[in-house]
Parts: sequence; structure tokens; C-alpha cells
Amino acid sequence: MRMQLRAQAAKGVARSGLCPQTIIRSSPFAIYTRDRRGIVTAWNPAAEKLFGWRAEQILGKPLLTVPHDKEQETAELRDRVLSGESIIDLEVQRQKQDGTLFDLSTTLAPLRDASGTVTGYLAIATDITARKAAEQQVEFLAYRDVLTGLPNRLLLQDRFGQAIAHAERSHSKVALVFLDLDNFKTINDSLGHAVGDALLREIARRLGECVRETDTISRQGGDEFLLVLSDLAGTEAIPPVLLKIRERLQSPFTVDGHELTTSASIGVALYPDDGRDFETLLKKADTAMYRAKDAGRNHYRFFDEQMNVEAVEHLHLKSGLRRALAQGEFELYYQPQFELASGRVVGVEALLRWHHPEAGLIPPARFIPVAEDSGLIVPIGDWVIQEACRQAMAWRAAGLPPLIMAVNLSAVQFRRGEVQQTIAQALQTTGFDPHLLELELTESVLIGDTETVLSSVRQLKQLGVKLSVDDFGTGYSSLSYLKRFDVDKLKIDQSFVRDLASDPDDAAIVRAIVQMAGSLNLRTIAEGVEDAATLALLREFSCDEAQGYHLARPMAAQAFVDFMTHRAGASSSNEKVGMP
Repeated sequence: MRMQLRAQAAKGVARSGLCPQTIIRSSPFAIYTRDRRGIVTAWNPAAEKLFGWRAEQILGKPLLTVPHDKEQETAELRDRVLSGESIIDLEVQRQKQDGTLFDLSTTLAPLRDASGTVTGYLAIATDITARKAAEQQVEFLAYRDVLTGLPNRLLLQDRFGQAIAHAERSHSKVALVFLDLDNFKTINDSLGHAVGDALLREIARRLGECVRETDTISRQGGDEFLLVLSDLAGTEAIPPVLLKIRERLQSPFTVDGHELTTSASIGVALYPDDGRDFETLLKKADTAMYRAKDAGRNHYRFFDEQMNVEAVEHLHLKSGLRRALAQGEFELYYQPQFELASGRVVGVEALLRWHHPEAGLIPPARFIPVAEDSGLIVPIGDWVIQEACRQAMAWRAAGLPPLIMAVNLSAVQFRRGEVQQTIAQALQTTGFDPHLLELELTESVLIGDTETVLSSVRQLKQLGVKLSVDDFGTGYSSLSYLKRFDVDKLKIDQSFVRDLASDPDDAAIVRAIVQMAGSLNLRTIAEGVEDAATLALLREFSCDEAQGYHLARPMAAQAFVDFMTHRAGASSSNEKVGMP
């Protein structure tokens, strides 16, 4: 809106050929004009406030706000405008009177006399420093792990792609190394997250000493690291690197007065021997790493095809999933989502549970990967969508207020299934309001095959449903896709929320995400809220919504009705029913 106002103002002045002083003085935007020689001819109070120069200090002089290294660029812009071109919403860097550099969004338009001759130009500027700072913080999340500064998965994949391209040309090999620290959780739990984080930073530094500059180290979150060893003539070059890593990690660490020792289980997969793409090699390196752990930890293992034989549990789960779908063993639980400003329950997230007839309740973390690998996630996901919409309408019939129903869409389901038709059918058969259905997609889905994904997302949006980015900030963040895909909400990943009250880095990240979302008119919801201090900070940051065990645990459908009924009853009796 501010950009449109600046553009309209500039066009109005340009058409009139005049720059009325009353308009300039009263404008909330910084406005100044220059003649063809570059001399400042008008300078309004907003410009004085923005740049720090009073009008009498700058009128009749060349523009003093341009940094020396930007003079050529500014001269080229001036020539374009003096030739009759208008430049709208250009982002530039300028200088205040005290020498401070800051970011501006500026609109430039030519000024003409009565005969139509360009006599100078008008500039309308707005300070965007705060917005740019928030964007830079979020962009940092897109490529780097905040704790260690190492490349994150997105940057690692880019480097991996470069290494593969080089390997194809040079007929060399690339190793993808999966490293998982042994017993790190014990250190974290006994000595605290601050010590654990400091140890991770030191481990990252030592890993950097073990590889070449052409190799890449990435932290994948928690205590897992990935390494890309590129341009290898053969496998014989890899064991010395792994032994060096093992030696460096076994050497004691001194962290906050504690002497700590650690080790790592390491799995290795090779290009092109074990696969030709990142996901395949990652899966095989992960398999090899678990075999190293099974061998007694502090070992490394190269992937072997024998490892690819599915474990008995995996096979049982796969066959069990088919039966579960046919015999109705799945159930949805619902975790309430609270609006922070009012304390009201405004929605729920539908969470899948499996009641196995023999094993009991099986957590999603165990069976969802199997469902995705087997493709069963598509029919399971279809059932989830249908059941969530049906349950929402049942709640309405029971007298509950309209609530957002948030449903996770698996990447496999999104790419392989006919999710648009599934959702359209569910909405039609249940009568559920599409504006109350919120689909949660991970960032990795949205930055995949962009044109195909964009087409699918547009079809979903045409149905009227909302789109939420799940686990936002975990490595794929890009400002461009947020606008392109017409996203409605960002779900801040619990990895940033969990230690919000004790970790300044997490606090800075969450604040930046909320600010950035606000500038793009997106709502934010924080997941994994587990204590009052975290909730208070989220309110302070102006986060819109929150969910987590501190507020309410996931519950069965009838339990949710009881939960809402109790809140309504307490409200009518003037009891306190807000959030904890």
C-alpha cells in the first residue's frame, strides 16, 4: 500500500510538472527534488528526519546522501529518470548525516515543465532498514545452521549437486557421510542445553579441521552432521578422513569448566556406486550409520547392499498399515490452537494415531516413514482429510463454534496423490467450509518442482482452503515462495520454540520470523510451547497463535468436545478459562 501511495504521488507530480510545497511539507514520506545538474531543489520535513540534514543544509547543493561506492549507480539512475523513465520501489542504500548507512525503498519520477521538457526529478523514499534486517535474518536461516554457522541442508544439497556435476566430468567419486554423535543426549540432559550447544559448536570446528576446503560439512539438527567429500579418485581416500574425525572427536573437550568426551557413529554412501541422487545416498548413509551404532558405536560403516534388506519391523509395519487402513485402526487426535491475543481456541491440528491390535498405540514417527516409502501415505492421507472434515462438521452439529482444521499433507501424498480431487470431494461430501480447512505443507515441498507445485497449490487455493508452511525456518526458507504460493500462515518450528526462553539465538530467530511475516501480512503460529515463559515471549513478539503441551495436549474427538464444553461452562460462570 505504501508503495502504491508513493507511485501515485510521483505520477501526480510528474503529470502536473509541479511540486507544490504544501504537498511536500505535509507528506509522511521523505520527498526531495533535483534539477538536471543534480542540485537539490526541494527537501521536506520527512526527508530532514530520515536523512538528518536540515533543508538549509542541503538545498542548492548536490545530494549528500549517496555513499561513495554508490555514486556511479546513482548517476546511472539519474540519467534514466532524466530521459523520462519512472522507477518505482527501487531498493537502494543511502547515508545519513552522521555517516550511518541504511536501506531505502525509493520511487523516482521525472519532472516536466509546461512544454513537457524534463527539468529534473522527484524522489519519494521510505526507510526499510528494519524490514531488510528481518529478511536478512530469515535468509540466513535458509542457508546456515544458526548454532554452528555451518551450511544447512539446502546449501549442502547445492554443494552436493556441484560435486556430482564435477564427478561426472572427471569420472571421480563423491562420498556422503552421515555422522551421529554417540550419547550426546546424556550430556545435554545432565549439563544443560547451553553446554550441549557449546559442545556442538566445538565439534563443528574440529570437523572443519578434518576435511579439505572443497568438502562441505553440514549440521542437520540435533547431534547429526552430514559431510560431502568430493573429487575422490577412489574409496581408499575416505578411511583416513574418518579415522581423523574419530581421533579428533575422542580428544577431550573443555566446555564451561567441564571436560567432556564424545564419539560418533558414521555411515558412508558413495556416488555413483550406491546411488545417483542426494535422497537415495542420504537414506543409504543413514542406514550405514545405524549399522555402525549397532556395532557398538564409535565405528564407521560403508553402505552395503545387504543393509538394504528391510528390517523385520519395517516389513511388519508395512503389512500392518494395509490392514489398519482396511480395518479402521487409525484415529485422529486433535491438538487445540490458541489465539494469543484473546486466549480463545481458534483451531485444531489433526494428528494421526494407529491403534495396533497387538502392539498398542504406535507413534507416527515409527509408521509414517514406512507409509511414505511404500506409498500407503496417499490413501492414509486421503482418509485423514475426509475424517477431519467429517469430524469438524460433527462438532458444529454438537454446538461447537467454527474452528480452523489444520491437516498435514505429506510430500509423497502431495506429489503422488490426487490431493486436489480428494479435498474437493471431502468438502463436498461433508459440507465443511473450505475457508476453515488449513493445509500444512513443509518448505521442502514448496521449493521442489516449482512450476508443478505452483499449479497444484493454485488449484488448492481455488477451492478456498488456507495454506500454512509447516516447520518454517528449518532450512529451506525463502522469501520468494511465500508470495508466489499465496501462503496464509507460517508455523514456526518447535526446534526454535522449545528453548525460546533460554536461547537468545532462538529468540532472535522467532522475533525475525514474526516481524517478517507481519510485513507480508501472514499469520504466525508457534508449535511446541511447553512452558509459561515461552508463551510470554511469544506474546511479547506479537506471534498470533500457539499450540503445545503447556496449552493442551492432543486429544480424541469426544475429549475435545468435553474440553470445549468445560471452557464454555467456566466462561459462563465467570471462571478464568484463558490459556495457562
